[in-house]
Amino acid sequence: MARRFSTSPAKIGYTPRINVRANKIKLASFAEKPIIPLAGMNQPETKIAYALNDLKIRYRPQSSFFGGSTLGGARADFDLFDYNIVLNYDGPFHGTTEGRARDAIVNQTYVANGKRPISLYERDLKRLKPRIMEIIGTPLQ
Repeated sequence: MARRFSTSPAKIGYTPRINVRANKIKLASFAEKPIIPLAGMNQPETKIAYALNDLKIRYRPQSSFFGGSTLGGARADFDLFDYNIVLNYDGPFHGTTEGRARDAIVNQTYVANGKRPISLYERDLKRLKPRIMEIIGTPLQ
């Protein structure tokens, strides 16, 4: 049985259809390297910890205030004790009504301890070190 073309190959401008398998673009080469979270932290918090270490800023990770979150107090992601600042990474939950209400109460706990609560968001992770320097200013000492 002879193969028939829908368009005659003798016509000018005819090109036979060629099936070419598309190569997959390797997006992993353009993306950031995955970060293995430190103990007790998620990936964004680990990024913040690495940035604080690079900037040589002393901090206490996961520090508790007024008994911690289990006893009605608060647990801060990073306590920058030289600056009297508490840094928290706020993920998607903190944008909900329940998250905002809880954050308002927790922030009052930090203020009662003489700390200034600061939240870092997903958009801050792209330029983390300059953002941290904007927040802390100069040490109290």
